[in-house]
Amino acid sequence: MAILCRLHDAYGTRLIEGIRASLPQEDVREWPDIGDADDIDICIVFRMQPGFLKPFRNLGLISATGAGIDHYLLDPDLPRHVPLVRIVDADFAARMADYVLCWVLFHHRDVAHFLASQRQHRWAYKTMRSAREVRVGVMGLGQMGRLSCERLTAIGYAVRAWSRTRHTIDNVDCYAGDDEFDDFLGNTEILVNLLPLTPQTAGILGKRSFDRLPAQSVVISAARGSHLVEADLLEALASERLRAATIDAFPIEPLPSDHPFWDHPKIYVTPHCSSTASLKTTIDSFAENVRRFRAGERLLNQVDFAAGY
Repeated sequence: MAILCRLHDAYGTRLIEGIRASLPQEDVREWPDIGDADDIDICIVFRMQPGFLKPFRNLGLISATGAGIDHYLLDPDLPRHVPLVRIVDADFAARMADYVLCWVLFHHRDVAHFLASQRQHRWAYKTMRSAREVRVGVMGLGQMGRLSCERLTAIGYAVRAWSRTRHTIDNVDCYAGDDEFDDFLGNTEILVNLLPLTPQTAGILGKRSFDRLPAQSVVISAARGSHLVEADLLEALASERLRAATIDAFPIEPLPSDHPFWDHPKIYVTPHCSSTASLKTTIDSFAENVRRFRAGERLLNQVDFAAGY
């Protein structure tokens, strides 16, 4: 039996080297040098193409390289009888909350105005509202969403949150379900998307939602690319329903060099970097799941296919 690794290049060779060092007893192979496909019983895969796993008839465990697994679930050939596990880092939520706080402050304090003024050599004074006057709405109340809400309230923002099911968070107005979605949007001027991607949330950042936000609102999307209807975002910015957007995840990644988002004066693009697992966590979590799989023990962070995460 053997492990096949198809990894991202964010860590260079350190990730594959770390996996091999942590699993010295295992036959660890790196794509595309797979050898005999029938040897492969474990795969750790980043951004696989649909059908990638079909040749591996003896597959018993699939591991993502991070927390997001929606693109795996979109593969019609994904072997759903095989356990799929995620990499969950205790620092995921803190890193995401840092990202959210950074961009909420950027838009609240209109940093773009001052950067443009500096480039033009203009002393362009502008008054600012306090944080308590700015209504920030967070969609998604998992670990990342909850901590983001807590960080935002800690510095004074008026925070509200929406999720599929009811939650309670100190100093946060919580909304739940379809019946309360419009009320949530109507009181939100900086909208932060941290939802999981499911059939119900795909396309949620589209015209219907944008039209229910107050005029001149801002969207920050740090979840999944398929949450966003790109044409609707461009239209909302052109009509000034929205005044700006920060987007971290896209349906096609890397974002094509000729994509209109790159040069749009009101769109801020980040390269899907809002929150990532550390090298150590990725290696340790994967190695522990390999050990558990070999021993027939319960796996860590196994995906519930019915829930979609």
